[in-house]
Amino acid sequence: MVSPPAPSGARHDVGVEELFFSTTDARGVIEQANSVFVRLSRHPREALVGAPHNIIRHPVMPGGAFLLMWSTLQAGEPFCAYVDNLAADGSTYGVFATITPLGEGYLSVRGRPFQTALRDAAFDLYRRVRPEELGAREAGGSAHDAAVLGLDRLAGLLAEAGFASYEEFAWVALPAEVEARLAQAAGIPERPGAQGPLAGMLAATRTIEAELHGWAGRLGDLQAVADRLLAAAPRLRATVQANREDADRIREEDTGGQFATAVVYLRLWAGMAPEVSVLVTELVAELEQLRRSCARTRFRIALAVLHNLALGQFVTELIDQVPGFDEARPAVAGLRRALDEGIAETREQTARNAAFAAAAADRIAALRELLDLPQAMIRQWLATADHGSASFARTAETVQAGLDRTAAGMELLDALSVECRRIATPLEAAVVETQLDRLREYSTLG
Repeated sequence: MVSPPAPSGARHDVGVEELFFSTTDARGVIEQANSVFVRLSRHPREALVGAPHNIIRHPVMPGGAFLLMWSTLQAGEPFCAYVDNLAADGSTYGVFATITPLGEGYLSVRGRPFQTALRDAAFDLYRRVRPEELGAREAGGSAHDAAVLGLDRLAGLLAEAGFASYEEFAWVALPAEVEARLAQAAGIPERPGAQGPLAGMLAATRTIEAELHGWAGRLGDLQAVADRLLAAAPRLRATVQANREDADRIREEDTGGQFATAVVYLRLWAGMAPEVSVLVTELVAELEQLRRSCARTRFRIALAVLHNLALGQFVTELIDQVPGFDEARPAVAGLRRALDEGIAETREQTARNAAFAAAAADRIAALRELLDLPQAMIRQWLATADHGSASFARTAETVQAGLDRTAAGMELLDALSVECRRIATPLEAAVVETQLDRLREYSTLG
């Protein structure tokens, strides 16, 4: 086996439109590589195919990142990361990489990183973790032990940066990268004069692309609602606690029984605080579940957009018969299958999103019902009680402030509940399903 080159310090960039494609077996041995991968890795194809994918591994990359990659893939989940790769001549090229389980192996689509801030944040973590791994190796530890150390340190640094897990970082990074790619790259081209199965495949990918953009927008709306609800729910808990404290204080100060009727209502209000607190806690848990589910689905949609984009580009290469176009044929088959499986997973996930959103709306309705009766009773007391004394004015002001706090919190939750119910419907997948059927049909013809 040829020893890897030493990094030369030189860098070469990945083009805005360029997408790498490769497949590996379950052990990470390269089975297919497209012309972009061959050109930018600066390895001849015969050196890549049959070699482990770490033939392009750069020494700046921490082993913990690859340990995380393998544990994610072996759990059946896709993985993405910012990666520096080492070309055969010692130069470095940076990519944003996605790897997806496919059959008994893995499919990878990689391209130029567009989100500089996210890329820099990732490499800042790598720079802090890699020396600790190397130190562990120098102290006699195995490569696996060093990678375990690196993975633990990555998790700690991500937590410091506000991410509960690397998965949550990936949920942000992949949609952001795909959105930036769509804004800067040309997307799937048109070939009006093309005919036959390849023309049909190209048209199908363009239709799927438009539908997936609509799905992403819907999911963005739902996640924004979940975020606002998460911010509002603790405010409601604080409001209920403040109302309880007000009720206790009024009861203690009413030594003459002037506000006996109000105290009865206020005690009822205060007595509901534990029950309301439980409902709010359950609501917050459901909203966090909804937020995570939406983020996961946006990640899946972004991955489908990327696979569909790569599929459209490779079909175009076949239509145009660019130099080396035959190399795109196996990529088309693999990407079509990955897209098919990814869309199926996304459909299931969107159905879960709808269920979570409906459950959150039902929880808000239960809170509303619980709070409505005592509020109505207290408002009735304010309207009919003797307003003549100064002490009444002070008490009434306190009670009114509590009512207003509760009303404001519930109005916000009500408005967001309406949004939840509006968006809490599974995405319409008929158009995408039809186009996937066409892709399968055209694949057998082409």
